[in-house]
Amino acid sequence: MPDFRTPLITAIIPVRLSKDQLYDEPERIRRIIATLPAAYVPLIVDYGTPSERKDELSAISHETGTKLVRVETGREPFSIGRARDIGTQHATTPLVVYHDIDFLLSRESYERVIYEARLRGMPENAYQFFAIPGAYLTEEFTKKYLDLHSDGDGTFADLMVHDGVMRNDKTVFSVNTYAISAIVANRYHLLAIGGHDQSFAGHGAEDFELMHRLTSYNHRGPRTRDYYKNTRNNSIQSYEGFRAYYALYGIDVFQRGIIISHLWHPRRMDFGYVGTDNQSRVSRIMQDYDKGHTSLPPLMDETSSEYTLALIRPGTSPARSLRHVLPALGRFKCIPDDQFEDGDSLLNFVRDEGISRILFLNPYGNEHRLSLYRATRASGVRFVTYDRGSLNDSWFFDPKGFLADSESYAPEYWDKPLDTEDRDRTLQFIDQMRLSNETLEKNGYRIGAEHLRQSLGVGDRKVVFVALQRPSDTATVYFSGPCQNAAEFNNWIAHMAAGIDPRRYVVVAKKHPLETERPNIPGVVFVDDNTHINDLIDLANKVVVINSGTGIIAAAYGKPVICCGDSFYAHRGIAQSAISAGQLLTMAQSDIPRDEERVIRFLKYLIFDFYSFGKAEYIEKIQDDGSLRRVSRKTVYSVIRGLSEQPIHLGPPPSGVSLDAPLFYSFGGRTGITGKPAKASSSPANAVTTSPAEKLAPTGLRAATMVIVRPFVARIGNKQDVRDFNADPAAFFANLKNPWYRGIGAILFPR
Repeated sequence: MPDFRTPLITAIIPVRLSKDQLYDEPERIRRIIATLPAAYVPLIVDYGTPSERKDELSAISHETGTKLVRVETGREPFSIGRARDIGTQHATTPLVVYHDIDFLLSRESYERVIYEARLRGMPENAYQFFAIPGAYLTEEFTKKYLDLHSDGDGTFADLMVHDGVMRNDKTVFSVNTYAISAIVANRYHLLAIGGHDQSFAGHGAEDFELMHRLTSYNHRGPRTRDYYKNTRNNSIQSYEGFRAYYALYGIDVFQRGIIISHLWHPRRMDFGYVGTDNQSRVSRIMQDYDKGHTSLPPLMDETSSEYTLALIRPGTSPARSLRHVLPALGRFKCIPDDQFEDGDSLLNFVRDEGISRILFLNPYGNEHRLSLYRATRASGVRFVTYDRGSLNDSWFFDPKGFLADSESYAPEYWDKPLDTEDRDRTLQFIDQMRLSNETLEKNGYRIGAEHLRQSLGVGDRKVVFVALQRPSDTATVYFSGPCQNAAEFNNWIAHMAAGIDPRRYVVVAKKHPLETERPNIPGVVFVDDNTHINDLIDLANKVVVINSGTGIIAAAYGKPVICCGDSFYAHRGIAQSAISAGQLLTMAQSDIPRDEERVIRFLKYLIFDFYSFGKAEYIEKIQDDGSLRRVSRKTVYSVIRGLSEQPIHLGPPPSGVSLDAPLFYSFGGRTGITGKPAKASSSPANAVTTSPAEKLAPTGLRAATMVIVRPFVARIGNKQDVRDFNADPAAFFANLKNPWYRGIGAILFPR
């Protein structure tokens, strides 16, 4: 049973009292506060109430013990979006609900909203959200509703509103919507996506734009026809325009009998409440977001004691990739490192601004940043370094250094006995990683170790696999240790290949996926550039690296590993270090002791205590030297560690809903959504169906066709088009306006 006494949801009440009292605003606020269960924390945001009336809000705050945040705005127009964001920044609960002073539910309905959050796995899954359906009551029925509410019959009053909407009784309500601005969402996620667009003034459409960005992390179904069309009609009857799409996030709430009442009140005509062009602008702003032309900066967490200087240039790829990280910095400033002349300039700024720590992107990324990093370490000022980890979808925020120069990998942090649960979940992670086709860099399809052995013609000889690294990579340039650099490492490998017993061993190498040319290393068998790294590790009897992440993956798979440089994982029993070409040759032909227990302990530490995890979207750029560079432009984190006392668990993005589910009945089911009826199925009537978003990747001819067609979709469409194509290529083409494209789709992807 949920504990309705434990604070879970902050009800953010944005308000600017009119200079001349038009209606009973203070009474409405008091009524909301008195009705909310203890699991709700009311928070009033006074956004510029005139001095003649601001004491009324202070009195409410004092009488009820409700937190009041006062914002002096002068002549600035009222911005309900900005007021809601300020409330989000000051909230102290995992979830928030945007609660205008004219909204009201019964206590029992507020409790049912908590059940709705629980049903969606909130707050543990930060990407989940829903909108409470709403009905704009008539003036006459508002009086009746409030009479019932004051008599303790609020639950029946809510039922009457729901019944009135079901019967379309216009004596009860004038307009209803399945997704009113009473959005229930994760506070941290709202901070990360930047809250509301501040270019919207007054009331109207700011919640549509916010919903657009919220849904980009949580696709319940395919987007509607003419998605960007503002239909100006909340009585959704066809699957068209964004309002119909947003209804998917409230229809099921309505079906379960929950609808919030918008109490009637006289229309305000004062400055900042009327005359805005929000409705005419919203579609264009949504399109700009989808095209990547706009990106709202994340909001600061005003409740945090941290004040972080992030050495990042705003608006760049790193800044966008760190969107869901920045709120964990508390209050923060984003300033590029080249704005600081030297270490003294940086440290003086930190002292003058009262900053508590510094966030560095890869501190070895360039000489200037490295000088700032070294000055910071020497000064004792707190810092955090950031870069990609060595496991799939892993990232690190390290407060003790960077890679091999960090104290974070010392045995005292990880070499501890494991209980059964930790051991089992670590082994399960390793098994899943080994069976997965996912890799740190792009690889081809898996063919299996034995098939690879035959194709290489190595016979029964033992394979020493060499994973080559990028000569320009940070780990290669600064942490090559005994082998000095990539070129000398290649010489070590040539020496090993020349001296190794060719009757028993063969040296197999693969160039780094982002390099365009293979180095010339005599005596080495190079595999095809697209060979899957897991097949190579499975084939290998030993794995040789400078300090590549391939080494820790190989150790996880039970392979002996030799490091020729300085590596953060080169601990006894995990990986051996070679200090010369001669020693490498000897070790390649000798037994290398492994300690399976230490490997599991170290991996448990990386996976569940140290690394953060998030899936990144990459773009590739060609460098001046012809090599490729992958730049992350968006990372959807499931957990963030190293920036706060406790890990920040965000969870995975939610899956979609089957098109055959009752959620879509309001739009005619699958036929109404796609324009095509569902095919007859031999599955049992009660079989669980999966949505396109939940299905495994297509296989066979269909998968091959998708690979060929996808670049054309990306060229003629946007990112959302590609996502819709990936989820259901047949439905994507069926929904296109161009009949020629629809015809091609019907041929390529028949249903």
